[in-house]
Amino acid sequence: MEGWERIQFIMDQEGLNKNSFSRAIGMSHNVTITRIINEKRSPSRATSEKVVKAFPQYNFDWLYRGRGEMLRDLNKMEILPLPNKDDGELVLENSNGVRFYDLGNGKYQMKVPLVPYYAYGRFANEGYTLEADRDEWETEKFEVNQLAQGKYMAFEVRGDSMDDGTRGSFEQGDKLLARELDRIYWKDKLRYEKYPYWVIVFDSSVLIKQIIDQNLETGEITCHSLNPSPEYRDFTLKLDEVRMLYNVIKKKPREVDY
Repeated sequence: MEGWERIQFIMDQEGLNKNSFSRAIGMSHNVTITRIINEKRSPSRATSEKVVKAFPQYNFDWLYRGRGEMLRDLNKMEILPLPNKDDGELVLENSNGVRFYDLGNGKYQMKVPLVPYYAYGRFANEGYTLEADRDEWETEKFEVNQLAQGKYMAFEVRGDSMDDGTRGSFEQGDKLLARELDRIYWKDKLRYEKYPYWVIVFDSSVLIKQIIDQNLETGEITCHSLNPSPEYRDFTLKLDEVRMLYNVIKKKPREVDY
């Protein structure tokens, strides 16, 4: 049984349709569940946790991973997956839903949505768009020095075109904290000297590149790869073709187990 089939099975067992099931698990609309069923997707961890919280008779590992028994033994003690615990006291949730927790040492933990599409160094993710629905998105945490307004997202790096082997480059698996730049500022200089690295979103691609030039007359930007390999040549993009621009604020290196 595939992931979407397990969701459909629970809906059928509980006698619910997409609308009522979505409300039962705490979602404000049925977009996420509709996509899971219609596009034959597996539910995310966040969605699976919502389902087993609303219907505790179902086993989380069965729903999320397809492992183990379908039903839990409610008479036995069982450790359920808990949502990530935030360290510190919540001190701010800005107007874009980004949360800040006081770590007590002059620093804050910032919790932002993790975009479920990888940031590649080249064109990728063909056939997908950056969806507005975020009910099943996971989150990522970054330690920062100050509170901030603005719309922030986290992206995970894939590919090697931005990896030149130095500490400042971007390896596969790194997580990026990025701040969206409103479109009204695109026709002005992008301040790429201060913020050299950008996540650039297209209808079918999510890129991470260094912006090294901007032609205000033609509305073009020049994108550069850190990897010196000849296959990663500089190229230009018209800003009219771009959906979103995020300047990279912070990098969290990928975790490595030895």
